[in-house]
Amino acid sequence: MRRVLRFKAWAVLATFVALNCFAFGTASAGPMSNTSVSWTAFTSTWAPTDVRVLVYPFTFSDGAAGKIVSVAYFSTGGATAGKWVYAYQIVFTSGSGKITAFSVAPTNYPATVGATPNFSFYTSKPSGATEFPDFLSGGIAPIMAGYDETLSEASWVFPAPNYIQQSQNSVVFGYVSNFEPTIVQADISKINGSATLIGKPLVFAASSEPALALLLGVGLLGAGMFRRHKK
Repeated sequence: MRRVLRFKAWAVLATFVALNCFAFGTASAGPMSNTSVSWTAFTSTWAPTDVRVLVYPFTFSDGAAGKIVSVAYFSTGGATAGKWVYAYQIVFTSGSGKITAFSVAPTNYPATVGATPNFSFYTSKPSGATEFPDFLSGGIAPIMAGYDETLSEASWVFPAPNYIQQSQNSVVFGYVSNFEPTIVQADISKINGSATLIGKPLVFAASSEPALALLLGVGLLGAGMFRRHKK
């Protein structure tokens, strides 16, 4: 009986490892595609539904401030159909220094779109465009994007030496995922001595709850097995 119970426990563990790899992917870290897409693709071709918008301020210890515009929607058209689209824009309204990078964690891994794995994107809103009115037109595009599975973190880096300065904004950028939205904290890196981000903005990100629920279920199942063994 002990041997059978021990075998069941190892079988459950192996199942969890396999499913966890399926849920989160296999690479611990790697680049996202950082693909340029048209505003028309983002607002029309991808056919947004269930659109959610969150505008949240950020503050640094040196007084620099701004806001993050965050959008999540379910795509029903084009190459992203059946997936969730997550988009962000940094608006640096006041203060000194330069914003160099932006990251979101925890978030689930980016999806494959068409033949492109780890798909992320950026797009520039044209002047006069009326779609997604919380986004500003133009802006500075990220030069690279990456996803670290160990940290469950998606990140974007902006071009040196100017980066994003006061009264500037980024373009609209983000990624696509198979997982539904949750709300997490974003992090922003800025060059200016020892200034730290003291008011972290909240943004939409791909939820990691399916794997957490799986872990909880496996834990409960394992506990039940060991209680049975103890009897």
